[in-house]
Amino acid sequence: MKNQFKRYLIVISSLLLSTSLVAQPFNIAQDPGYIDNAFFDISLGEESIIGIGLAKERIGTSPYKKQGTLVVKYSLNGNLISDRLFTDTVIVDTLNPEFSNFGISWYYGHLIATSDEGYLFTVVSSRSNKVAVKLDSELQEVFRHEYDDSTNRGNYLCRVPMEVEDGYLLYGTAVTLDEYGEPYIRRINSTGETVWLKYYGQENVAEILVDGAMQGDSVLVLGIGRDIEGVDGGVNVITKVRVSDGEVLESWESPINPEMGWLQELTVLDNGDIITYGDQYQGQDSNGNRIVQPTIARLDSNYQTTWVRTIFKPFRQIIGNEFRELKVVSDGNIVGSGDHYTKIQGEDVTAGWLFKFTPEGDTLWSRSYLPPFEPFTDFTRGQFGRFAELPNGDLVTGGRANGDGNRRCWLVRTNSEGCIGQDSCEYLVHAGQLLPPPVKPGLSVFPNPASRHLTVAWPGAAPRGMGHFTLYNMQGQAVWSVTKPSAPELPLQLPELPPGVYALRVEVEGQAWVERVVIKDKG
Repeated sequence: MKNQFKRYLIVISSLLLSTSLVAQPFNIAQDPGYIDNAFFDISLGEESIIGIGLAKERIGTSPYKKQGTLVVKYSLNGNLISDRLFTDTVIVDTLNPEFSNFGISWYYGHLIATSDEGYLFTVVSSRSNKVAVKLDSELQEVFRHEYDDSTNRGNYLCRVPMEVEDGYLLYGTAVTLDEYGEPYIRRINSTGETVWLKYYGQENVAEILVDGAMQGDSVLVLGIGRDIEGVDGGVNVITKVRVSDGEVLESWESPINPEMGWLQELTVLDNGDIITYGDQYQGQDSNGNRIVQPTIARLDSNYQTTWVRTIFKPFRQIIGNEFRELKVVSDGNIVGSGDHYTKIQGEDVTAGWLFKFTPEGDTLWSRSYLPPFEPFTDFTRGQFGRFAELPNGDLVTGGRANGDGNRRCWLVRTNSEGCIGQDSCEYLVHAGQLLPPPVKPGLSVFPNPASRHLTVAWPGAAPRGMGHFTLYNMQGQAVWSVTKPSAPELPLQLPELPPGVYALRVEVEGQAWVERVVIKDKG
């Protein structure tokens, strides 16, 4: 009887798992109800998605607002399960308690799922100390440690923590007593106490630990940027560290301003080769701003460059086109997640960015995303933090949205090709972004707004052949389609649809157009 019951549980669990994994992709932005909500990062838990970010809550009836770390738990379908705000419990200024805060940004403050089905996140306190907070599976706090060290003046760059045997690695960049940035690793045990703390920089030299990735279970590969005095630029340093005791196994330094670019992100392949994302120095503009070209590159086990590829376009370094994670996915290819500037409806906007390429440097696809806000305005923006891969290959990412008040907690699930809709990936990620651009001859759609009747017309000669007409909603889902022979003017009869903004894709003999269509309320 017990064995039958166990088999029953296994079957039920399998059904629940398969149901969650075949869930449709989504694009959602929410307001969890705090002040100034915003996500900066996401992680994948046990049958859940975890968003971490920043929020504020009012202190009693006072005018003060306390800033803390927002942790939100979602189902794999994007349904909100629970949320909590974790605030600093140390009061530095009793006259103005809002100065005791937890800080989190793209550069410090990350969360990982742990092997005990809980979570660990790191933040920086208003005292410039790193804080590690351990949570259980229900987001209840297990322990909290603030690391106040006499060997440094504060932390200002904290990378994603890593779980190792019997504990965790916390690493980043600290301002040491000589007032220079210096990379460090702190190993803590399973209850948060420090096992060892080691620094990896040179004295009186500015260095920043920009990223790290595990090579197997025993080696942490650090990517470090080092300034060179008297030179507009610097070098990359890659250091391999044994995680058991923090000892350096080997270290390599690039030439000044290398072809691979100034290192920003890295990941390690199974054979030990390193894939990097960097900013290749191009010089300065007339205002003294550095111009950089985004690059991806591959280094072999001897740190020789196998290939370098340029991606996107050169930009001013202050603008912030960047990946925030580079990771090998289950099919052996690499995905980068972050944001970049792109043109949407004639406006230069910041959009979430996913980019997939092979270990040989061949681009598979590059897609931009915006939060699902309508109408599209000058304030519509989106930025991605890290991403996670589900067992079925779907990608989950998220970050900060702008453009609709306090709905700033943004979560996106795509399929393995980066598509939100099942059929619209090549043409539509968000209704404001029309891909590919219309080809000649032009196309017009009227009336617009429409209700049930719509006409498609070509001002010039109409293309010949069968026309395929598909209407997509804001989630990129096809809601209606029809196939008709092309003609200079084609009347279309639409079904009853909820009022809102849609995108009409027209394809005739390999030519494609996408037009924005507004469906109005019949009342």
